Amino acid sequence: MEIRPHNSLYGDVVARSCAYPKMRVLPQLIRNGFKGDFHGISPVRLFKALLSDPRIETLMKGGEIEVMKHFLFNARTADECWASYLIAKRHKYLIDNFSMWCDYLRMLNKLGQDLRNPKNICPEDFMAAHDNATRKIETIHEKERAEQRRRWEIERREREQQRQLQREKDAEDFIANKSKFFGLVITDEEIIIKVLESIDEYYSEGKAQNICVFGSEYYKKADTLILSARIGGEIIETVEVDLRTLKVVQCHGKYNQDTEYHERIIDLVNKNANLIRERMKVA
Repeated sequence: MEIRPHNSLYGDVVARSCAYPKMRVLPQLIRNGFKGDFHGISPVRLFKALLSDPRIETLMKGGEIEVMKHFLFNARTADECWASYLIAKRHKYLIDNFSMWCDYLRMLNKLGQDLRNPKNICPEDFMAAHDNATRKIETIHEKERAEQRRRWEIERREREQQRQLQREKDAEDFIANKSKFFGLVITDEEIIIKVLESIDEYYSEGKAQNICVFGSEYYKKADTLILSARIGGEIIETVEVDLRTLKVVQCHGKYNQDTEYHERIIDLVNKNANLIRERMKVA
């Protein structure tokens, strides 16, 4: 078997296939600790590591197979914990659960502890030390979550304040642009067509009729006048007039459907366009 550059053949096929038992091995692999046993590791992965990573070579030669496999499959852990592992080994510290010990080291690192100090990395009661570190990390995380919640609340209040300021500005702009039409009523004695005189009225009209007169912010449109056609206080249709042409652009009832009064309402508004024009002249 040869070591070749990585490609899909070696990554997807060779790495997941059984190794042919008869083989010739590079002298460098034997020198670096390979004795014929792959230890459940794909030949490609193992040989590449033995030839390129001195840590894997050291562990293989020392018979630390489980540690080697852990580091081999967790390269980041190897980078973080290798120096601490050598210190622990030098102090003949017995590590029963290597994965948990590495997790413990990561917690110590988050707590700002020295990972080269044997007192930190080689506790007499490992489980007690692990649990203590876990509680400290959880305390830190809870403080972080509380701080995050505090920031979210501040941001929420700021957004709400901005929305309120925008609503106030919209109301001021609406009054500045449309107040000249307030009180305007067009009627044929049965149908009464009135101007919507506040943003709240736009909201109520839209909700009652299931139309987008509020959602689409018609109250912000400078060249649009919205009127509500009613009979006996009940909304029949909502009317949009283009202030540039004084013509009805659209006129619909509930759910944007036309009612039996549709044409009558449009004719009534168009015939009384002069009332709208007079309000515009006064302004």
